[in-house]
Amino acid sequence: MARSRAPMFPAFALPLVWLVALVVFGLTLPSEPTPYFQPGGALGWGVLVASGLWLTGAFVGSRLHFEWLGALLPMSAPVLALVFAREGLLPALWGVGIATGLMWVLLGRAWQSLEGVALSTLALCWTTGLATFARVPLWFGVCLAGAGVGAFGIATLLARAGRTGWRYSYVLLFGGFALTAVGYRLSGSDAPYLQLVLMTLLAATLARGLSGHALWSRYALLVWVGLLSASFATMRGFGLAVCALMTALHALVMSHREFTRTAVHETALYGVGALLMTTVLGFRLFTLSYPLRAPRADLYGYFTLVAFLIALVGLGVLALWWSQRGERSPLWRSLLAGFWASAAPLALTAIFSERAAAGWTAGALGAALSAYLYGNRLFHWIVPLSMLGLILVLPLGSLAATVADMSRATRVGVAVGLSVALAITAIVLVVAERDVGMQDEH
Repeated sequence: MARSRAPMFPAFALPLVWLVALVVFGLTLPSEPTPYFQPGGALGWGVLVASGLWLTGAFVGSRLHFEWLGALLPMSAPVLALVFAREGLLPALWGVGIATGLMWVLLGRAWQSLEGVALSTLALCWTTGLATFARVPLWFGVCLAGAGVGAFGIATLLARAGRTGWRYSYVLLFGGFALTAVGYRLSGSDAPYLQLVLMTLLAATLARGLSGHALWSRYALLVWVGLLSASFATMRGFGLAVCALMTALHALVMSHREFTRTAVHETALYGVGALLMTTVLGFRLFTLSYPLRAPRADLYGYFTLVAFLIALVGLGVLALWWSQRGERSPLWRSLLAGFWASAAPLALTAIFSERAAAGWTAGALGAALSAYLYGNRLFHWIVPLSMLGLILVLPLGSLAATVADMSRATRVGVAVGLSVALAITAIVLVVAERDVGMQDEH
């Protein structure tokens, strides 16, 4: 079954994304000139470089129809960070993540592969970042991603020769992953990379076997939960990163039903597995970057529970409003939805400390998984919004948390300001929607 034609690449994309990228770059420049590849300038550098690669990749994929090349370009941003920004690697990777979130919200309707490419890029960024904590080879994630993109390209060439079907992509993907693991093993590494490949292969096989029924296939999500549980404690969390990256690449390739011949509900199952694994990977990196202080950041804590519930309900409301115009949703809706999905977790972190960021991440993931499990059409609208908070909290959480250490009056002021801004936004939207409705009637 051929994929439906993607909407035209929007004309506003090039100037708008570059404008936002330049603004972010300017804000991240240090007060005194330092080399761009040093801490302080690396975040803006990552945003700029990744934005350019994302725009080029989206254009190549959506208009020139070279999907594998379009995927390769944004996924090469973490590679450039490893090569040119080694001294400021984590800030550069955070910048790549910010550019990914920006493109995901603004161009998600213009390129059908963007969701899979975005999850794969985030998984690669966070796998590389986690490698600095786990003290494992920094380039393993890049090699694994290279095997996945290479398999994507070969599968595309085979499809043009008339050889289609999921088996070709399956063998190419996991064959490439296995060769990468064996190569590291032969080079002297005793890490259980091959076992992780086999675990992911088993999970993907089980997911495919359980996806035969359009209704009950949704609950095969438990397969990915099992993979998450089995890999989480391996290599200080790096096993989770490896499985998350393979799951995201698998979902990306299998989403191209024009040559994998997979059903819609099957590709959706692969996509939600990639979302689950990548989100938990990002949260693992968050807990390592910001060790959660006592009291614990779990749902027994009031502040964590409040942030969890706000994300669980609020993102659903935001996605519902954003999706009301469907594929014709205007630019200002995308900007406003992205703004609140980004500002809310940072504001909650400023009020309640890092515990709120942890609660928001869990609630955002819960909102996306709930939409998937109950067959809600909002799933693909919630997914980018659910990731934005985590993407921004990773680099900016420390800045927001400094406000939480200030006086109670300061934190109350932030809460009041957030409430007033939300109320003004709601009033303006009600008036704007009423005017649009009256124009439609006439």
